[in-house]
Formats: sequence, structure tokens, C-alpha cells
Amino acid sequence: MSLEYDLFVKLLDDEMINFNALLIKNYKKLGISEKDIIVLSCLERQQSKGNNIFNPTKIKQKIALSQEDLFKSLTNLTSKGYVDIRIEFNYKTEKDTEVFSLDNLYESIVNLYLNESKKTTEKKKESFQEEISNFYEESFKRQMNPIDVDIIRRWSEEKEFSLSQIKNAMLEALKLGKTSLKYVDQMLIKEKLIKEQSPEYKEANEVIDALKNVWKK
Repeated sequence: MSLEYDLFVKLLDDEMINFNALLIKNYKKLGISEKDIIVLSCLERQQSKGNNIFNPTKIKQKIALSQEDLFKSLTNLTSKGYVDIRIEFNYKTEKDTEVFSLDNLYESIVNLYLNESKKTTEKKKESFQEEISNFYEESFKRQMNPIDVDIIRRWSEEKEFSLSQIKNAMLEALKLGKTSLKYVDQMLIKEKLIKEQSPEYKEANEVIDALKNVWKK
């Protein structure tokens, strides 16, 4: 399992994520029905209380679904892997017992959001690159060369400099008669190094590190 998965489960356990709201928002993307949401919500509530024994009879008593609808839903959820049912030995009863897990469902939800986040990030990169490219060509009155394109791509991926920082640096370079993005890049790097040496920057980083340590605990 991934770190994102571990974080998701922790937030779920700490009740910082509304599981039902997540299902309602994403059930179509997950390929499940509204009745499946009812069943999954019931199972998640049971599991959150430390009980993962699979008992369809007790599930039926807790939800407003017919027995036929319940079994159709369970068949769909198990076939998709969202509900994993297996046999485990129960040391208290000394009998084999059917238990369930929602781990695959959690991982599917995490992957769903990771994929959406990746698409959003790519769109932002494309928008960033397009805006900088247009600004460069309009301000410098020249076409970009492959090196310029590579520099802009790196800026968008590393996210070290904001749009306003880059535009301001480009205008400063233009005032000095410099039309190379390599020069603009060096200006930005120098400005960043100077900023990192300031007491305010170091103090802010110490606060951030302290907060990260608290979160890990």
C-alpha cells in the first residue's frame, strides 16, 4: 500500500474524512450504484468499530434493502474487488469465520483522486508554460528557441518561482537589454539564494519542520 493510502486510512480513522460523502461524490466513477453505497456505508461503520465479521443477516437488519437487492449489491461489490471476503480462523470461537475488508475500495478511491490530481497538475503546467511563453514573445518580440522552451518547462515542473516572479525578472532583464531566458533563470536563482540566507526565511523553515514533526507523531 502507498503512503497516500496510509494517510487516507488515518484520516478516515480520525473521522476527518466523510466516507459517505466520498462515495456519493464518486460512486459513478467507481462503477457502483446508490444501493451499493448503502451497503458500503454499513460495512464501513461496522469496520470502524473494530468488527470485520461478514454476516449478511446482520447487515440486512441495519439497512433498508430487500434481501435480493442486498445480495445483488454484495455480488457486484465483491466482483469489483471493493469488498474482499475471506475465511480466517477465529481464536475466540475456535472456528473458521468469514471476514471482510474494504482495503481495495480505499485504494481505488485514493487512486481516483491521484489520477485527477495528476490531470489537474498537467493542465496547470500547460497553462503556466503557455502564459510564460506568450509573455516572453510579446515582451521580447522574438520567438523562443529550444533552450528557452526547456527552461520554461523546468520552471513549471520544479515550481520554485511564481508567475509574477518570472514575469518581473523578465522585465528587469529587458531593461538591462538581456533577451535570454538563461539570464532570467540566473537572476531568479540568485534572488532565491539571497532570500534563503535571510533570518526570516530560516525561521519560517524551522516552524514548518516543527509542524511536520508534530504531524508525524
